[in-house]
Amino acid sequence: MWDFIVKYAETITAIASTIGLISLLLIYKQLRDSRIWNKLHFTYTFFPNPCEFEEIEIFLDERVSFWKRDSPFSELEVKALLGRETLTEEEQDTLAKSFGASVNKDQTVRELCEAGRKLKLYMNQIESYCAAISSGIIDSESARNLYHYKFKRAYERALPWIEKFRSARNEASIYIETAKVLNEWYPVPKGQKKKY
Repeated sequence: MWDFIVKYAETITAIASTIGLISLLLIYKQLRDSRIWNKLHFTYTFFPNPCEFEEIEIFLDERVSFWKRDSPFSELEVKALLGRETLTEEEQDTLAKSFGASVNKDQTVRELCEAGRKLKLYMNQIESYCAAISSGIIDSESARNLYHYKFKRAYERALPWIEKFRSARNEASIYIETAKVLNEWYPVPKGQKKKY
């Protein structure tokens, strides 16, 4: 028996090495596949509960026509959404007209201030998701296929509010992850200014 092992030692060593190498390759493949699976899994599960998110979207749409509008917030709307400055009677009248006759001026101001809080919550949820994309936890391509339109539209509509919010906090990095992801998803040709 010992003679057999000595006689075929090189062959046994080669076979063992090959089996070891194949095992390492299979382990590597399994780890890579697990990583890809986890990224795809997080892509679909990291985003907030769709029903809760829809409630916020409906609330914002009822108050400021967030999804119906084709333009970003006006300066007056931003002022009301932030709720930091006192609105003049004329500004309150202008805002109350958008709510119709069923809501008085005081209710309009409160409703818009509450809409500002909901908008902040909404944009924070998008920002967390974009931070996860930027850090590689979530697959960017799959996330783009699912949410690119929603993120782009929300960011464009809220941009005046975001800029005023950044200015009020003196913090330029607020919602920066959303801007990074949108710049990655919608690249700008060389020589042109970044849109986001």
